[in-house]
Amino acid sequence: MPVPLTIWDFILLPFYLVIIYFVSNGIKNKNIESNPIYKYYLPGLWFKIFGGIFLTSIYLFYYDGGDTLFYFKESLKFNNLFYERPIDYLRILFTGFTVNDCYNFGSAYIFDFSSDKQVLFMIRIVSPFLFVSFQSLLATVVIISWLSYLGIWKFYKLFCSIYPKNHKLLSLGTLFIPSVAFWGSGILKDTFTLTATVWYTYNFYFVFIKKEKITANIILLLFNSFLLISIKPYIFIALIPGSIIWLSYNWITSIKNKIFRFTAAPVLFATGILIGAGLITILSGSLGKYSSTKKIIKKAQVTQQDLIRTEQYGKNHYNIGKFDDSFSGVISKAPDALFTGLFRPFIWEANNPVMLLSGFENLIFLVLTVGLFIYVGPIRLIKFIMKDPLLFFSLTFSIVFAFSVGITTANYGALVRYRIPALPFFINGLVIIYCYYIDEKKRKLIQDK
Repeated sequence: MPVPLTIWDFILLPFYLVIIYFVSNGIKNKNIESNPIYKYYLPGLWFKIFGGIFLTSIYLFYYDGGDTLFYFKESLKFNNLFYERPIDYLRILFTGFTVNDCYNFGSAYIFDFSSDKQVLFMIRIVSPFLFVSFQSLLATVVIISWLSYLGIWKFYKLFCSIYPKNHKLLSLGTLFIPSVAFWGSGILKDTFTLTATVWYTYNFYFVFIKKEKITANIILLLFNSFLLISIKPYIFIALIPGSIIWLSYNWITSIKNKIFRFTAAPVLFATGILIGAGLITILSGSLGKYSSTKKIIKKAQVTQQDLIRTEQYGKNHYNIGKFDDSFSGVISKAPDALFTGLFRPFIWEANNPVMLLSGFENLIFLVLTVGLFIYVGPIRLIKFIMKDPLLFFSLTFSIVFAFSVGITTANYGALVRYRIPALPFFINGLVIIYCYYIDEKKRKLIQDK
């Protein structure tokens, strides 16, 4: 795949970086007096932007191709269609590709219709950015990284508003996770789905829990749900259980009578599960292969076995073993799949520099998780989780999602990319548990005195 860099990339890159600095510095200065967490606004942004540039450089000069360059080149074709047939461009942009659209515009506009709908959707998303970037690869990456930062920043603000004393540790668990900045900042599906996932959480909280700015947040909640369903439906599926439990938990805690609250709890949880199942049924047409439990399990089987094929993907894979297409068959693989989804590859399983960096990061996550479990203790751990709806939601989503990625992926290169939406939730969950424990110890010390 030829390197799509031109002299304009090196001219426009510093130009856009300067613009971003002045705009973002203005945002920081406007808010920092009333909200001190804005001292992390620029460091977090630069960490994300340079993560995107680094990712693109790896695809250009180490992998010599890959998804990010494919999306860019196909989006260039679509972008150029605007200048010759603007009506067709706008129609496709807002309604999607058809088979005829992929072949009827001449050789310069032949799109790979063999790609799945998610790939064609990505082409439509990326294309508008090329007008702003003047079709520069690096400028496009920087602009996408900048705009996608809004979602992760909203997510960080949400956690800081609920746990204001813990903003420093929460910044590490949200803004400065290396693999999240690397895989979640370039021209990849993961950039858009990560942003949609964390922004969905922010919108859900303000619509159903906080009940503030409801109209704007409903619109954004629907938009972010649409992005997830259009690009990676399984992320939306993984969000539903935690969302329903979060909402049910909020209803339960609003009941003042303890006896009635205890009686109502199972009814509300059961109702929440039925609502979730009904929502999946309503959206089944859009969810495709993820519209039922049986289809999800079948998809997991096919994907896992496909990614194990060494002739196509090399030896950079793992195998947790085959499983049958039953619920019990899937559950039997839960421990291995969950552990793999959160903590692999190990350092000794890495066979290239990118995987080696992931191995070091995974080692840190594993040490922190095991250390916290031992330090806090299982009983106190469960107590902290059960008393905090956001903590419960965060760990529910991260565990469900890590399990789903671990059981289906089978390839380390895909694994470290696909799991990034779970990491901010999981690491922030560990941070909150740790802070609860420290606060409890401080209260006991004061009481003893």
